Amino acid sequence: MVTSAVDTVQSGPAVLRVRGLSVSYGRLAALQGVDLDVYPGEVVGIAGDNGAGKSTLLRCICGDLGEVSGEVWLDGEPLTSRPPPGSARGIGVVWQDLVLSDNLDVASNLMLGKERRTLLMSESRFHARARAVLDDLGIPIADSTRPAWTLTAAERQLLAVAQAVSPRPRLLLLDEPTAVLSRADSAHVELLIRRFRDEGTTILLISHDVDQLFRLTRRVVVLRHGRVVAQVDPARSHPDELLALMAGHDVQSAPRRQLSRLHGLAGHLSSADPSAGLTLILSTLGAALGAQQLSLHLLDEATLRCVGSVGLTPALEDAWRSLPLYVTNGPLSRAAVESAVAVEPDVRASEALGPYARLLDEAGIASWWAVPFSLGSGATGVVSIYRSDTGSPATDELDLVNLYAGYAAAALERERLLAELTARNKVLETIRAVLQTLAGPGSLADGIGTALQTLREAVGADEIGLFGRAAGERTSRRAHAAPPGVAHSVRLASAADAALDAADADGQVRVQVVAHGGSRLVVRLSDSTVLAAEWRTRLASADERVLIEDAAHSILLALERERSELARRETTALRRSQEMQRQFLARLSHELRTPLTAIRGYASSLMQTDVTWDEASQSRFLSRISSESARLRTLVDDLLDFSRIESGVLRIRPDWVDLSLVIDAARSCLSPQAADAIEIHCAADVPAVWADHDRLEQVMMNLMDNAVRHNPPGTTVRIDVRADGPDHVVIGVVDDGVGMPSRDEKVGAMQPPLWRGATAGAGLGLSITRGIVEAHQGTLRQEPLNPGTRFLVRLPVESDALTMEPDDA
Repeated sequence: MVTSAVDTVQSGPAVLRVRGLSVSYGRLAALQGVDLDVYPGEVVGIAGDNGAGKSTLLRCICGDLGEVSGEVWLDGEPLTSRPPPGSARGIGVVWQDLVLSDNLDVASNLMLGKERRTLLMSESRFHARARAVLDDLGIPIADSTRPAWTLTAAERQLLAVAQAVSPRPRLLLLDEPTAVLSRADSAHVELLIRRFRDEGTTILLISHDVDQLFRLTRRVVVLRHGRVVAQVDPARSHPDELLALMAGHDVQSAPRRQLSRLHGLAGHLSSADPSAGLTLILSTLGAALGAQQLSLHLLDEATLRCVGSVGLTPALEDAWRSLPLYVTNGPLSRAAVESAVAVEPDVRASEALGPYARLLDEAGIASWWAVPFSLGSGATGVVSIYRSDTGSPATDELDLVNLYAGYAAAALERERLLAELTARNKVLETIRAVLQTLAGPGSLADGIGTALQTLREAVGADEIGLFGRAAGERTSRRAHAAPPGVAHSVRLASAADAALDAADADGQVRVQVVAHGGSRLVVRLSDSTVLAAEWRTRLASADERVLIEDAAHSILLALERERSELARRETTALRRSQEMQRQFLARLSHELRTPLTAIRGYASSLMQTDVTWDEASQSRFLSRISSESARLRTLVDDLLDFSRIESGVLRIRPDWVDLSLVIDAARSCLSPQAADAIEIHCAADVPAVWADHDRLEQVMMNLMDNAVRHNPPGTTVRIDVRADGPDHVVIGVVDDGVGMPSRDEKVGAMQPPLWRGATAGAGLGLSITRGIVEAHQGTLRQEPLNPGTRFLVRLPVESDALTMEPDDA
């Protein structure tokens, strides 16, 4: 085997010296007499096929294998048979099979075996130290508390590198650090390796990526069957030579060069962008044949279309872009029609190529041969090779073209499948977006509009509309999606109207052709709903039709869900209303029965003939009968007022009213104990308001009475009256009692208070109060306090909606 000499410039004694290192596993010799020197700051690559002994060499260096023959020195000190761990001797290792503890978090893995007591005593300092190490290395793992098993392959590899270089080792051993990483993630690891190299760290790098070894290392040691067979200087060698040494081939072998070129092409195609794959294949084929100009055409019905070219002049490339199949009889057309190799050994003598003679001459083309190939989808492609000398190709050259044509067919098929997959993913992503929008927390009307806009952008339609028709009404547009500034068209609405009139089955799709080569899709969702889309200048594709159908089904399900939800809410509201009515009637019957029972009892007592009551008792009985009758009248009046308010016929007699007089009059109607608990504060600048004096008095009496009666004895009530700008006044009723329950309903909903006195009524007071305030174009708002409750009545000074009754004018 040829060994390539490498000039090594020593900068001090070797950091690592290996002599006669041999390792056997039974009869299998993993290493045989390996000698190796690695000097300070040097990056040395180790290359070899699988089983060459690369990982075994690293295990020997870091002391992982016990029974070995030979000697290993680190910084001039021989390794003992039982060496301390590699990190204790200044060796950092990143194994191909990462040594990470999945049950530990990022920080624990990073600091494993290097913990300090001060860090272990403080979890915050422990994680801060880990984040500082990661930030210093530029490793994008922001959360050091993440478990290791949640990391991606790239993050795990970067964490292993950080673990090996913290703290900085004298010797860093890397075993395939980028084997499972993408190109972008590999670049990050290579950036770290360059940084360690620039900082003077000595590195031993094992890699199957030949290009990576040539980028990063100063020299490459080649192992084959456990022996060092060569050392290669990347600055003076070619990757093909390294591949030949690894495979045991002659460095100067031409077939070996072709094989290496194919291996390199396969590797590049696996990571290259699909759009660049054909150019890469043609460039590699040109290098293999020694040809500078090549092209690749695909047969599209009766036209050959150029999908890739290398080295053609702009004029020839433009002429070759699209060629009718039967117009010329050149090699390109013959190869496509006959599915056989077509050769024009001298283009100057070809009559068929006469129209292109000048272009071919300007391009320096003397001979042209075309090789057809078939794609997996059944299409036909043709590879053309243009040469500057006349003659026919050799058999091995045609075989080589056929081989590369297979790569081209695979690349084209990959691109076709990728385009098909992208289209399907677009369909699925659009359906997902539509479903998420329709199932979102917002209203369905807004959700359908957003979903239609998403759908329109996905299928490239000019407009999409959802149309509905209620019983006995005309068709209306429920939602519409179009580019900004574009109004909906009457044609789309007419098509939807016609679809609803037709006797089509639900879910049926109508495809219509419109003027200027456009098209329209109409999907009947139900007897009353249609989804329509229009493309004004082109026909809708099959994928777009499928997407419209799937979206229509999703919208139909959303509409059915909306109807079900509306029915559920109506049922819930009806049940709640019935329950509230039942509770109200129960309380009302109780409130009516109480005064009637008292009146009947006292009246029966007075009417007894066998009992004679003194004058004081009679007076007391009659007083109770009178008070209970007044209470009964008040209750009946409240019921009548509530009925008028609910019916919208509450009568308001407006006049200019002084609010302080209204509040004083209302307080005078309360009991002496209740009146004493009320404080009134009226600002001097409060204007008179245009309102009904008696109704406002009823409002204030209800609020003050509720504040006193629905709170424990000793509760104080404060009335504040102030102007709210030039057009409104605000009356605040504040108590420091137990308060009322907070609720989302409007003030006036019939709910029992937290504390009820012995004289609590039927619960109509707040409802009547709210109705009277709203009849005056005002608002009533309840605010919970701690302690107590505040009611705020806001009234306009003068409302145009309030007019004098005719009999009062």
